[in-house]
Amino acid sequence: MSVNVGAELESEVNGSHLDESRDELTPRQAAAAIFSRRLSELISESLVSTEDGSTRSLTLYSLAQHLELSYPDVPVSQSGLYRLIHGQAIPRLDLIIALSRVFDVPPEYFVTDKAQ
Repeated sequence: MSVNVGAELESEVNGSHLDESRDELTPRQAAAAIFSRRLSELISESLVSTEDGSTRSLTLYSLAQHLELSYPDVPVSQSGLYRLIHGQAIPRLDLIIALSRVFDVPPEYFVTDKAQ
């Protein structure tokens, strides 16, 4: 079975652009790039309420705290989220499920390039 991920797509992995028609991304690099981009988009679009009633942008620190409180059995840290955002790590399935619940998106959102 063969799956075409898009030979003309340019992806950013670890700060460098790779043209897939020239250099094939490994499955690990492709997964890291897709997850990184999707999580970054969700974080940049998210606002959180503060105690005084105002709102501010979501930070990795506040996301890590929320995940720790809501899903104590899913180990995650601010530095772990940083590595995920920058495509330096691949998330575990339990973290993908926890994040999908936090952001109210299907788990598939984090592992596919298709528009939702």
